[in-house]
Amino acid sequence: MASIPELHDLRLWADPNAVQVHRLPMRTPFVSTSSIRVSLNGDWHIKRFAHPDDIALRELGELCDDSDWLSIPVPSNWTQFDLGDVPHYTNIAMPWRETPPHLPKEVPTAVYRRNFKVESAWSDRRVILHIGAAESVHSVRINGEFVGYGTDSRLASEYDISAFVREGMNLVSITVCRYSAQSYVEDQDQWWMAGLHRDVFIEAQPQLRIEDIRVDTEVNVVRDSQTGSGQIRISTRVAAPSDERFPPGMKVRATLHNVNGKQIGIHHSGEVAHSTRPYVFTGHCAEIQWSVTGVKLWSAELPHRYLVRISLLDANGNVIDSTDQWIGFRRIEIVRGDLLVNGKRIMIQGVNRHDHHPDRGKAVTLQDMRDDVVAMKQHNINAVRCAHYPNDPRFLDICDELGLYVVDEANIESHAWITSLCHDSSYRATWLARVSRMVERDKNHPSVIMWSLGNESGYGSVHDAAAAWVRSYDPSRIIHYEGAIFHTNWFDGGMAATDVVAPMYAPIAAIEMYGKSKQRVRPLIMCEYSHAMGNSNGSLSDYWKAFDHTPGLQGGFIWEWKDHGLRQLLPNGKERFAYGGQFGDSPHDGNFVADGLMHADLTPHPAMREVAWVHRPVAARLVGPKSDQVIELKNRQAFRDVAWLSATYEVVLDGVVKRKGKLALAGLAAGKAKRIKVPSIRGLSGDIRLNITWKTKRAEPWCDRGHVVAWDQLTVKSSRAKRIQTSQKTSEPLNIEPQISLFRASIDNDGFKLLPNLAWVETTTLKRWQEQGIDGDVSQLVKHQTKRTVREDGSVRFDHSVLVPKTLDDLPRVGVSFPLPEGFTVISWWGNGPHECYPDRESSAMLGMYSGEADELPYLVPQEYGLRTQCRWFEVRNPQTEEVIRIEAESGPLHMSALPYTTQDLYQAADQTELIKRPYLTMNIDVAHRGLGTASCGPDVLPEYRIQPGKFQFAYVISRESRGASR
Repeated sequence: MASIPELHDLRLWADPNAVQVHRLPMRTPFVSTSSIRVSLNGDWHIKRFAHPDDIALRELGELCDDSDWLSIPVPSNWTQFDLGDVPHYTNIAMPWRETPPHLPKEVPTAVYRRNFKVESAWSDRRVILHIGAAESVHSVRINGEFVGYGTDSRLASEYDISAFVREGMNLVSITVCRYSAQSYVEDQDQWWMAGLHRDVFIEAQPQLRIEDIRVDTEVNVVRDSQTGSGQIRISTRVAAPSDERFPPGMKVRATLHNVNGKQIGIHHSGEVAHSTRPYVFTGHCAEIQWSVTGVKLWSAELPHRYLVRISLLDANGNVIDSTDQWIGFRRIEIVRGDLLVNGKRIMIQGVNRHDHHPDRGKAVTLQDMRDDVVAMKQHNINAVRCAHYPNDPRFLDICDELGLYVVDEANIESHAWITSLCHDSSYRATWLARVSRMVERDKNHPSVIMWSLGNESGYGSVHDAAAAWVRSYDPSRIIHYEGAIFHTNWFDGGMAATDVVAPMYAPIAAIEMYGKSKQRVRPLIMCEYSHAMGNSNGSLSDYWKAFDHTPGLQGGFIWEWKDHGLRQLLPNGKERFAYGGQFGDSPHDGNFVADGLMHADLTPHPAMREVAWVHRPVAARLVGPKSDQVIELKNRQAFRDVAWLSATYEVVLDGVVKRKGKLALAGLAAGKAKRIKVPSIRGLSGDIRLNITWKTKRAEPWCDRGHVVAWDQLTVKSSRAKRIQTSQKTSEPLNIEPQISLFRASIDNDGFKLLPNLAWVETTTLKRWQEQGIDGDVSQLVKHQTKRTVREDGSVRFDHSVLVPKTLDDLPRVGVSFPLPEGFTVISWWGNGPHECYPDRESSAMLGMYSGEADELPYLVPQEYGLRTQCRWFEVRNPQTEEVIRIEAESGPLHMSALPYTTQDLYQAADQTELIKRPYLTMNIDVAHRGLGTASCGPDVLPEYRIQPGKFQFAYVISRESRGASR
């Protein structure tokens, strides 16, 4: 078998020092008017090999007959096309046992082949091949000849293939190794995939052309935080035929335009340096700078963009080449320990985002990316951390347009070897290349406010070196790297590598302590917090109380945006969203990959309502003495007044809306508060709540008119519900026997029921409960009594007394459960809602009357769900007979749910396909329920949301009524 030098002899894929061969320098992505671009997306022939050594040279050349090879689309992941490799999920561990830079015996490798046409008119042009991204590394051949090699599976590689192509049809073959020495620095918490997962195209460029553009917008003066003055500096690199003297007399002309295309001011130009005299040569660049006044500043709230039109002119003034760049004017700085944008202290209301689609894996489309950003904006999210690699540059275009602050993160994570590879000189070039290429690609995006040096990769001199290069190249932005403070300290640790203190999953007490410390010199912005795995995000509002009221704290990024479930069809015909291990991948970390606020298909999880609420742009509260309370309205935005919103109120008496109206709110500027009178409650007696809702007055680029952006419920007067007399009771007796309930189907924050011995989990609450027998028969674990009293109207009162001993401190719940008769499927309640809520995740809920079908399980792994807290009453209706079973809380509000599964059904199932709905609902009534916390990766439930030992007494009345119509 003929040798393939790049694969067999040099073994580039196994050499950590080999970063690239013949790859072109990184540049700003732009489309030039003089270039011709031809997409190579679509079907490619592909053949999978167990190892690069197994590939024969002929399989990369023109004589190979690939007609019987499989055909798959590009972009895609070949791991989803039955080639012999499957998606593989690990969080920390590598998929093999070898140590860096050694690789396993099997290194799956695929050869991609397709033909493309070179037009005769291209004879005097440079032809480049653009590979948007390839996991893990790739080498390129054109017509059987070696062209180049590239690394970094999340950045594009471009190659000059001019010398290898001919007029007419040509063959491109791209060999992609799934694993490589570079995999050790791509050990992110995500699926290991493989293949060409971003766009591939060829581009025929003129020899004389614009090669790259850098646009710096410096804001010197900020007026009212929305307008300012400063300079535009444009550096344009020009390329010309290498075998000719660079032509003199060329200029670059630039004009500034508003978002509608109208030119602002005059054109500006600069000469292209053409002298190549040694020692003084600085490159064939044109430098243009001019001052601007009265420009609208870019922010996530008001993402004002401008267009710069750049043209290359020959000596006679003729346009040779031109292109457009969208830009924004904004100033990023840290002043006295605070992060400021345009002179204003901002709050980061962020999420971490991976590229993911349930069917296409890492091959996300432009519409997928836009859908993500629109959904973020609709839930009041204003920032995204590209976890943990540079996204497709078009994602940043959307963030520029719609308004999100971006932390752009280099594709570096050596989690399995976190404290060694950052000190390994063989990986030094990889580190610097990945950071610098990201910055060079994304330098013109106003949405990027921080450069991140990567994630969970230790801390060493290579980080300081990379940060120094970034600071020198781009002093207009700040630098983030969590590892610099994780491996040192928050106060003066890692100063050379991070401008912010960005911890992961720190407890609230710890961040408050830092914010209040006199030693603090940097802002604290949590790069990860509130781990959204399953039924989670407890104490989100507690975090935001700390963020809002503690100096130095400026929010953070929730982990994470979306579950990584992959759609999978099972042999029995059922379909599921699979997680780690469900493809036969081993080792794996199970459902730890399902830790998003959104389902894999972008359906919001219940916690998204809490996210939207803690991020709401306007907040309301009652202030002043009880006898003379007023409403304080606070504009929580940094730049925008509330003129884009309309506010309405409802006065709610005992769960029923009695009065409605509009709130007049002229002049509520950003960051300001005002006080208004409480709407009249004259003549009302009972439980009185005031609901305030804020909606958009007109359509925004990310939502329709009338989209709800904020809401608050103010308690004017709280009182016990009035008992409603039962109507005509049925002759059928009420046969209900409540059973004591102490266990909940464990949520992921309680412990990983599927992976109880994960390497990074030493002890969990679930293990303690299992040791205590809480997950089994609990009838003998606590002393409990039930008193059953039948009333004259046929209703039954239940009085329960439960004595929890100190040995059972911190139980999942204290309550009862019982099956309801078949046919009762529609639920109604007066309590917190309308969405699922728990004691430490109910700030977004409003007390009211709600109804609907019993909840569907919203989580990938079955677990406790569907609770409604603070219920005054709860009803379940039979829509066929219009009978109603009503549970009224007698001793105070109770937490209730009615689900088509028992606790054991949910506890024992590994995924949704294992669940079979019962023909009846199970009613759960709790006097106490443990909070959710975020302990799957972060702090456990706060003490105030845990169940203390002691005596619990609660009572409720159950009636069965025939109403003839639903309430």
